[in-house]
Amino acid sequence: MQIWKQILLTVSLFSAIISTAILTSCEKNSCDGITCYNGGACGHGACNCPTGYEDPQCGTKSITRYLGTYGGFTTCDNGAHTIDTVTVVAANRGILSVDVYYKSIYPKVLYGYVSSNESTYTINVTNNDSAKAGSLSYLRVFTITVQSDKTLKLHTFEHNYTATIDTFQSSCEFLGTKIVYN
Repeated sequence: MQIWKQILLTVSLFSAIISTAILTSCEKNSCDGITCYNGGACGHGACNCPTGYEDPQCGTKSITRYLGTYGGFTTCDNGAHTIDTVTVVAANRGILSVDVYYKSIYPKVLYGYVSSNESTYTINVTNNDSAKAGSLSYLRVFTITVQSDKTLKLHTFEHNYTATIDTFQSSCEFLGTKIVYN
């Protein structure tokens, strides 16, 4: 009877080892069935997108949320509302570059690029919108943000610096809703 107990114990232990090996070798790869585009790589069941692309499969350019024409109003220095438009188009200076046509400063074109962190998307604009651009005594700053991919805010701040004083010139804000999708 003693030998049967040892055989039964050995068979049970062997069965447990084989069952464990079979079950652990059947773990599903978390990236099976996930396709990442535009150079994205799957890790832990999700695509890690390269700069300039987003969405679960890295198939959408980050600038896409901005592209289009926005109709709305511009208000300067708490004055009256003026009907205005802003059009954002893709530029060929890089994956994140855009050109912004702001009717209030037409024919100047704002050259920018989309910047993002996990919660905020903005367009950074270089200081090239004025004949004074590049001057050490003048600065015009644009801040452009989009909310819900449909509402665009464009803030303009102008400063004129003298030797010791920052003379604030003006502040304007455009608020518009996307009316044409590109």
